[in-house]
Amino acid sequence: MLMYGLALRHGWGCQKNEKVGFRWLMKAAEYAVGDLEKVRTGGQGVEFSVLQSELVLAIYEVGQCFFHGWGVVKDQKMAVSYYMVAAQLGDGDAQADLAYCLANGKGCKKDKKEAAQWYRQAIKQGQSDVGLAWIYKDKYQ
Repeated sequence: MLMYGLALRHGWGCQKNEKVGFRWLMKAAEYAVGDLEKVRTGGQGVEFSVLQSELVLAIYEVGQCFFHGWGVVKDQKMAVSYYMVAAQLGDGDAQADLAYCLANGKGCKKDKKEAAQWYRQAIKQGQSDVGLAWIYKDKYQ
């Protein structure tokens, strides 16, 4: 569902259809949450880490859809909420995008101190710190 949603959203190997792609991404996130709950409650199935990474990616991609208006009405506030969930679950891309939103007041109140914290988390996971020297200043620690 996740990969099919992404393929539709971007037109990878198929006709581009952002609305249908968004629906598949939402389904992927919903199913991943359900599967994750089954694993947590002792049910049989896929390994926990596989489910968690699928869930995080699906949540992040739904946030991307809201941020850019891909297949859904553009809503940066909603995007920030999805980025926050994925960032808290450890996704480096979501951490960087959440930091960008916080640093620039996109969909949320501008908060450069919190932005710096999320950028530092993203950098620990391999995101580039080019142009982000400001996050290491004492006032953002």
